[in-house]
Amino acid sequence: MSNLEVPVVCSEYDGEGRFLCGVTVALNRQRVSVQSTDPGAPLNENVLLLEESNLRVIVVRWGFLESPGTRCVFLGLNNGEVWIYSPAANEVVYKLSTGNSSKINDVVVKSESVWCVDSEDWIYEFSLGDFTVKQRFQVESCISLGRLCLIDDKLLVASHCIFLVDISSRKVIQTYPGHTTPVTHLKALTSEYFVTGASSDRFLNVYDLHTGATKTVLVLQSNLQEFSHSEEHSIAATTEDGDVEIFSDPLVANITNKRRGNKSKQSNKTIHGSFELNGKTSKKPFLNVSINRDILNLAWLQNATIPNFVQLKWEGLSADHTVQLVSKTTAGDHSLYGTETAAVGNYKEGNARVTHGDNFKHVNDVIKQWEAELTQQEREDNEKATESLADKLELTSLNVSKKKTTATTAGTVTVILSQALQSNDHSLLETVLNNRDERVIRDTIFRLKPPLAVILLERLAERIARQTHRQGPLNVWVKWCLIIHGGYLVSIPNLMSSLSSLHSTLKRRSALLPRLLTLEVKLESTLNGIYPTQDIDEALLELQSPQDSQEEDEDEDVEYNEELDDAGLIEDGEDDYDDSEEDEDEESLNELPDGPQDGKSSQDLGVSDDDEAGYSDVEMS
Repeated sequence: MSNLEVPVVCSEYDGEGRFLCGVTVALNRQRVSVQSTDPGAPLNENVLLLEESNLRVIVVRWGFLESPGTRCVFLGLNNGEVWIYSPAANEVVYKLSTGNSSKINDVVVKSESVWCVDSEDWIYEFSLGDFTVKQRFQVESCISLGRLCLIDDKLLVASHCIFLVDISSRKVIQTYPGHTTPVTHLKALTSEYFVTGASSDRFLNVYDLHTGATKTVLVLQSNLQEFSHSEEHSIAATTEDGDVEIFSDPLVANITNKRRGNKSKQSNKTIHGSFELNGKTSKKPFLNVSINRDILNLAWLQNATIPNFVQLKWEGLSADHTVQLVSKTTAGDHSLYGTETAAVGNYKEGNARVTHGDNFKHVNDVIKQWEAELTQQEREDNEKATESLADKLELTSLNVSKKKTTATTAGTVTVILSQALQSNDHSLLETVLNNRDERVIRDTIFRLKPPLAVILLERLAERIARQTHRQGPLNVWVKWCLIIHGGYLVSIPNLMSSLSSLHSTLKRRSALLPRLLTLEVKLESTLNGIYPTQDIDEALLELQSPQDSQEEDEDEDVEYNEELDDAGLIEDGEDDYDDSEEDEDEESLNELPDGPQDGKSSQDLGVSDDDEAGYSDVEMS
């Protein structure tokens, strides 16, 4: 999903949980604002508006400059720069440039250095003293890097897997099992353990830094959004459903689970948000969370962009707790010069009127209609096995109506597929992907919007990586996506990072091809060594087969009729006499003094028995 489709692009608490930095969308430009989490703090109206509409904030991190009291926000942009923003001065104090236009995927601030990684897998280290590049390098065999984490003098980098890199030698010294989707969260719990989370995944994996083993697996109720930790004591995470789940002692697995080797752990507490407006109570999702020992700070949005905060002591809460949220009441505007309602700074996403878009109000009716059509088609397929000739003749008159029904099915599937991709509904997406008709698949992707094709390829790559037995049917969807929307995919910048999961899956599968070819050659050589004589015998039989077949043909030309033989109609003696007479003539010719001249027979010399009759020997000579 693009940054312009949601009002809040990203948000980040500082280390103490006292401030929240958020990036929102104002018309066609992004703006950065910092708000205090104190309950009585006024709303901060100072915002940083990005200079150009094509600039996008990719990542937000907190840190300090040389002075310990100067708290700043480090913004990683899509133009290859890292901006240092001072909330107190409401200005960008410095811009760190990588020298290329590749977007910044992650930023880490450590003491007097700033580390970052771009979409081309280049890792940079900047000095906060003179704001220059200290080093720049790539790590061999590490591609599609999205996250960084510094632990002592080691560097953790993550794509789908996690790699521990020695900074001095710039080589991988340890590899950890990763996720099927790109890693989006990478944080160190202690100097010995770290936590990872991935996009469209509801698992938080805790790894041992030295052994590489998985310590525990924290299981959420839905996909992960953001998480915070208080060292190794507790972890709090927000989910796609808008709830907050808390894990106490994340390094200790559940004792109640008796399965050997099972390291999964469920959350100890779940917190929901409830908001009352005009007498109606509705669920309010939480934007972000910060946990510090027993204090939990929750952030939620009012009017889609205004952050509000709630502080709780979570240890005394029930296992399933609901928080009643109350909005802030602000007094009227008493500014000296007044404000312009059409100004960008006063634009509120919650008050914007929607003028165009897709209306999925009747999606349930469309799904029911599609299911009814599939049920009817299955019933017709079952009836075809017992159809009579009269039934088949009767069905020929209904071909026109059947063609119309088939034509509307592709459009129906496209609507359902678009809804599943936009709402991230996995069950609805599985219903669509179960279709095996290649013509319907082609027409569905042809009607699909090009931006949704990128999301569809990511979802297909996830399923191919998880379920290898479904690679054949899912490859049909991938093929038609690349054929129909290939022109749009080529025009997307940083396509490798957008489809990193698909690229890594295909690369991992293609790496098996040389091994399979080697295995095929070994099997052929082994079989040839086991059965060499059989191959030779078969070759000899093939050489002899033409002669045998010719003899069989000659035998077949001779017909023997037993009835004619018994009746005496076949004159064997006459035939034998004629044959013997011909043989005697040839022998007498060969007995002449001179013999046959030049090896020619009597017929060749032009002399016959009839011609010799009536002539004397002298006349003949």
